[in-house]
This record gives sequence, structure tokens and C-alpha cells, in this order.
Amino acid sequence: MNKANTHILFKYRWLWHVIFWVVSYLFYSLSYGEYNNNYAFEFQSNLYFLPVRMIGAYTFIYLVIPFLLKRRYYQFFGLTALHWIFYGFIIWMVYYKVPLYGLEGDYPIFYWPKIIVAALTNYEVPALVATIKLFKVWYLDQNKKQDLITQKQQAELNFLKTQVHPHFLFNTLNNLYALTLKKADEAPDVVIKLSDLLRYMLYECGEKFVPLTKELTFLTNYIELQSIRHDKSIVNIKHERIGEPGNKVIAPLLLLPIIENCFKHGITQGDKEVQIQILLSIEENKLTMHVKNTLNERIKNFTDGLGISNVRRRLELIYPNQHAFEINTDEGFFDVMIEIRQIEKDLG
Repeated sequence: MNKANTHILFKYRWLWHVIFWVVSYLFYSLSYGEYNNNYAFEFQSNLYFLPVRMIGAYTFIYLVIPFLLKRRYYQFFGLTALHWIFYGFIIWMVYYKVPLYGLEGDYPIFYWPKIIVAALTNYEVPALVATIKLFKVWYLDQNKKQDLITQKQQAELNFLKTQVHPHFLFNTLNNLYALTLKKADEAPDVVIKLSDLLRYMLYECGEKFVPLTKELTFLTNYIELQSIRHDKSIVNIKHERIGEPGNKVIAPLLLLPIIENCFKHGITQGDKEVQIQILLSIEENKLTMHVKNTLNERIKNFTDGLGISNVRRRLELIYPNQHAFEINTDEGFFDVMIEIRQIEKDLG
């Protein structure tokens, strides 16, 4: 994990260790001092037990816990039992060897009842330290997994976004080519608008979110560019926007493929009149886009193309559980509705 992004609980490792042992020493000294009404004795006594508790804790987390992390459970439980006995023995040695307690000579060194009682009544420190260690391992592992998921999703989003560029450019260059073949007066205007659109796509769409006002301006320019090359007596384009974008933001180039599709697939029917309706509605933190175009009679069975699949996947990645995406092909229209329920985000 990047040290700069590490949670403060996992920074300053040695400082946290020192704090833990100081708190542990004070806790045992004060609690037992209160119980025995002899603080001086307990502060002195716990000075002997502090290094023993440290030995027990660190040998457990660095020699035994690794077997648990490697899922070698038999070795882990076997070593835990040995460590438990070892810890009880060194606790018993403090009582046995330190003159403060006056036990030396009255009992044998390997006096198992005392060793077992010492292990049972003092193992909370290794257990607590092991719990902290396991939590740290789990937390870092979850962060690592989340980082990998985020990196994978970002790579996929970048790939999906790059798909939009050639798709858009291919369609627009086809339009420009058709105009130049007819030597239409609108061709220079198309070149200028195309230049503006490409500038936005190449230089202003690098972030995850862009101002909604810029994205809507881009879509409006694209619709105007498309309307230049079509006979208005045949192709009836209705473009309406309700509400103001304000300081809201949106994922760049998310809506473009849907609008592209209605021009690409809707206007392929010769002299037959075609209807294209594009309605954008903005209210509070919700954006709704409703796009309808006359259904191409050549399309018998609808399947998601590159553009629609791209939009569907980007919505799932960027706005999980915060969007709706519906397609309807009834009543002679290809009808797409997209609703994004979270368009107020911090650009920083």
C-alpha cells in the first residue's frame, strides 16, 4: 500500500507499539493496584511482567500467526498450544525467580498447576495483540483488493472511453465525406464544428467527471453538425432541454453514443420522413435523457451494438445503483431512456 495513503493507525509503527505497551503497563498496574490497594507493589511488579508480556506477544504474532495466515491450521493450533505453555512457564518463572514474590524453593521449577494457571490468567495480552495483527492484515488485504478492483475498473473505463473517439470520428467523417461529394456549402462549417468537437474530446475529457454544461454544449454542437447534412423536409429533428446544468457534473462522452445511434440507424430510409426527438431534463441532482427515432424497417431483431454496450457498461461502473437504462422498440420508434440519479459531485 502507498505509504502516503496509509491510514493513520498504520503509520508511525514504532510509536504505536510504544503507546500500546505504556498503556498496557499502566492498565495492569492501576487495576491491580486498585484491587490490592497497593499501587507501589503493582507498579514494581508489572515492570517485571512487561518484558515477559512483550516476549509472549511478539513471539506469537511473528512465529505462530504466519501459519494461520498461510492456512496451515494444524501447525497453527499445535504451535499455539506450545506457545501457551511457554508463555505460562515464563510468567511462572517471574513469580518463582523474582525475590519480590518469595516463592523460590517452595515449589519445583516445573510446577504444572502454577504454569497452567499462569497461562490461563495471563494470555489475554498475546490474544489481544494477535487480534490487532489479524485486523491489520485483513484491513490491508481489503484495501489491496479494492485498489486492484479500482485499477481494473479505471482501465476498463479508459478503454471504453477510447472506443467512443474512433466511433464518433468514423461517423462524422462519413458525414463530411458525403457533403464534399455533393460539394455542399455546409462542408466548411462541418469541418469547423468537427474541430471544436474533437478539441473537447481530446483535451477536456481526461477526467472522470466534467462540468455538465460543457457536456451539454458538446452534444448540442454534435446535433447541429448532424442537422446540417440532412434535408429538413425529410428529417425532423427536435432537440429540447429542460432545466439548467448549474455546477453539476457528469462522466464525459457518456450520452454521445445514444445520440449517434439515432442518426446512424434512424436516417437510412430514403425519402421516408424520419422523426428524431432528443429531450434532456435536469432537476436537482438527476439527469434524464429521452431519445426517440423512427425505427429502421431493416432492423428486425435488435441487439446491443458497440455504442449501446459501451454506455450500458460505463453506467454500471460509474453510477452503480444510481441509474436507469431502458430501450423500447414499440410503436415504430427506437426509444431510449437514460436516467442518472447522481450528477452533483465534487470535481476535485
